[in-house]
Amino acid sequence: MAEDQTALSLSWVFGASAHVKHGVVNLSDGYTDKICYLAANTAVIYDKRLRRQLFLQGHTSPVTCIVTTEDRSHVVTADTGPEALLVVWNVRTGLPTRTVQQPHRHGVSTMDVSADGQWLATVGAADPDSGEQEVSLWSMAALLTPPDAAPPGQGPLRPLVTTLVPAGDVQHSIRFSPNNPAELISNGRRRVYFWSWAPGSPRFQYYSPPLRSRDFKQSVGDFVSSVFVPGTTQALTATTDGDLVVWDEQGIAAQVGTSATDRRAIKLMRIHNCPITLLATVGDFIVSGGEDGYVRFFDPLLRIVAWFEDLAAGPVTSVAFSAVLPDRLAHADAADTLNRFMVPDFVVATRDSRIVSVQSASFEEYDADRRRGSSVLDSLLADVVDLAAHPTRAEFAVLGRDGGLQRWDSIAHCLLGGRTFERQAGACLTYSRDGSLLVVGFGSGHLHILNADDCTDLHVMRNTAAGLVRMAVSNTGKHIAAADEHHQLLLYAYLPFKQTMRWEYVGRCRSHHGPIASIVFGESPSGQTRLLSVGADGRVVEYDLAASTVAGGMQVASFYDFPPGGGAPTSLSFAPPLAYFQAFAADTHLLVSDDSYKIRVFNPDRPAVEATFLGPTFGGPISQLVMFKSPSAASDGAFLAYRTAERVVGLIAWPLDGDPARTMGLIAHPGEVRSIAISYDGRKLLTAGADGTVASWDINTAPLERSASAAEGAGGEARWAAVLGDPDLLREMRDYFVYAQIKTQGEDALEPRAVPGTVPVDLVPDLMRSAGFYPSESDIDNLLHHVQYMAHSRNLEALDAVSFADLLCLYINHRPLFNVTHADIVAAFKELGGRGDPAKLSREQLLSLLQSTGEPMSGEELTAALAALTGAHAPEKAMPASVAAEQFSADVLGFDTTEAGAEAAT
Repeated sequence: MAEDQTALSLSWVFGASAHVKHGVVNLSDGYTDKICYLAANTAVIYDKRLRRQLFLQGHTSPVTCIVTTEDRSHVVTADTGPEALLVVWNVRTGLPTRTVQQPHRHGVSTMDVSADGQWLATVGAADPDSGEQEVSLWSMAALLTPPDAAPPGQGPLRPLVTTLVPAGDVQHSIRFSPNNPAELISNGRRRVYFWSWAPGSPRFQYYSPPLRSRDFKQSVGDFVSSVFVPGTTQALTATTDGDLVVWDEQGIAAQVGTSATDRRAIKLMRIHNCPITLLATVGDFIVSGGEDGYVRFFDPLLRIVAWFEDLAAGPVTSVAFSAVLPDRLAHADAADTLNRFMVPDFVVATRDSRIVSVQSASFEEYDADRRRGSSVLDSLLADVVDLAAHPTRAEFAVLGRDGGLQRWDSIAHCLLGGRTFERQAGACLTYSRDGSLLVVGFGSGHLHILNADDCTDLHVMRNTAAGLVRMAVSNTGKHIAAADEHHQLLLYAYLPFKQTMRWEYVGRCRSHHGPIASIVFGESPSGQTRLLSVGADGRVVEYDLAASTVAGGMQVASFYDFPPGGGAPTSLSFAPPLAYFQAFAADTHLLVSDDSYKIRVFNPDRPAVEATFLGPTFGGPISQLVMFKSPSAASDGAFLAYRTAERVVGLIAWPLDGDPARTMGLIAHPGEVRSIAISYDGRKLLTAGADGTVASWDINTAPLERSASAAEGAGGEARWAAVLGDPDLLREMRDYFVYAQIKTQGEDALEPRAVPGTVPVDLVPDLMRSAGFYPSESDIDNLLHHVQYMAHSRNLEALDAVSFADLLCLYINHRPLFNVTHADIVAAFKELGGRGDPAKLSREQLLSLLQSTGEPMSGEELTAALAALTGAHAPEKAMPASVAAEQFSADVLGFDTTEAGAEAAT
């Protein structure tokens, strides 16, 4: 997609997939100095000279493996998961040359390219139930041929050779023999397989030599990876004990039923005093990496010839070599006399998310500092739990679960500083509005107020034994609020103390009986600072900052409970302010998102829900809303950024109206999205994932504005009809709307019919019921409030009648996104105190609940409703003495429980 057509475009990725072995390939070829590394579901080509990133995007799951062709012109990436892909990328353009969908049923766990560059071997991810795996061989020539250049009539690209791996040990490593591309070696934790294939054969031949601890009179650790020794018949397998298992051909000692060329374990030798994390080959050398961060080189006789033990970068996960030898080795005839160690320069990636560039000549340096190599990229914290953007500078801060704190420059993409909080589990952080303070909360309940420039402590407090989960700083910088795991809200204030000022603990309040989803400070149009919180219990609470004192504690100003039946709130944000000349611009409005995919406009002063809008439906309910001003917007520039709990982030144009054309979303991370933040200038969206990366996205609101303008230009009725997407329902709603106009004038009227194109507001609930949406009394109140909200947006005092377009808008925004199911009825019975399996309520108990809880029904209403549903003229006749959820669903509500049961069984 062209960049001017993309509302969010990836501009930089901080961090890498540090846990993936062989997750870095070296693309340096003498003309360019590039590497390609994995960062969650993206492969990043990084130019070390120009300090630029090129992104290979297309995977929706974390990329599990990457290899490159010998000429470094292409890289191949693969992932695992339900939408697994194997993609061949052009390094120069960053575009896919070939994409193979479902290369294996569950994706690819590991792969390798043969030394001659003609073949690709892949090992499928294990089936989660049976553990079944496949080993496949692909033609690189076919993979490098674009689909439009393939022979006509050719079907989907498939492997040439495929064989099931015997059950019992999941294979996680595979390597070609550098001597013979028809031979491969793979290993799991306890077994090694030798594979061979012949041209034209659809199956591999394989064998797995036994290995017993008593053969070597010592235990043998789990296997890590295996390679063939270049130029010999031997193979090696690294273990978690730091040993190498050496395999060689049996020769004349071959046992009955085996071949002389079959290999057996001949010895065990230790090369590291810690677990080996990596085994590879380059030229004639074997390369090992260890948990200790050491990289060592061995010749084919397994004699150590070079070692790099001063890198101090963490446990090694990848060693990737350039395509060219260093200049000092250009004269091969002098190499034997000068130095037997000849390898290209390389990069080392570690589990600490560090990538280090190493010159092979540095092995001859006497100064240890010169043997450390140079950092290619500053390393991001391994497990980021929260991030915050600086409000006045191009910086952001990230907090790690292990207590690490970092400050980053979001333009130069370099680390500015940070610190580590020992024995503290990071939880949340936020900046003050002027950027002078950085407030950090921890799982121990500690709250640190830091100088934002050097991360030194200004004040440290701990007033709860529970971990902190949410924080906010007031616009004036004089108050800090923090929520803990026990659903309490704590308040701190900057108060006078002995001719100076210091932070004081004001008090705490347990105003929610469920997790606190969000806390916000904001300002009313009059300039008053307000503090509010919303919980999963459906309650919005406002706190009285003026009345809250150290002596009197924290005071609640008011609270509002959303009526039952709606979704549980998930986030809270102040709505963008209206222009001062618009009607009702002096009202304070909050935006409350919930897990039913709705965004409610809540007025805390009335208090009431003034409007309800359908939110984005990509990937899950909204977990966080952030209001921002876009400098590139053609309108007033107000937008909302959002994230869901998993994968998706996006933008929403303001004002809200529920039209999907005014929203967009994309997959930013393959798993959990933990936090988002907007840069100080509104030009970048920062997202933190549980995958160990932070992504920076350029914001371009023009495509979203064009989409919204195009939808509005289609006309109100046509626009909402397209959103509805159900021609039959649309026709039915139009018929009822016309009938409502006739009924308004009077069905028996003899004068000429007047068709005004509108119906009175009090008929809206009935029209909703005719379309299959049955609003409760609170839903009807919300509908009527929404009609008046429409009037306000049109600068009208009131709206007494609605058009058909208005009716469609109200229906789309207020109807539940999902219908009530039999499972919902079962859950309700259990919530109401039903006992047994299936849960049952007595008839008297159920009738009493219907008349006393929620929105209670009167005796007459209940009798009429049961008569209409069952035909019984008395409630006692409508149901048995003991009522199960299935009976109530089928006999009273008329649900088809057979289909529900079948779905549950599958």
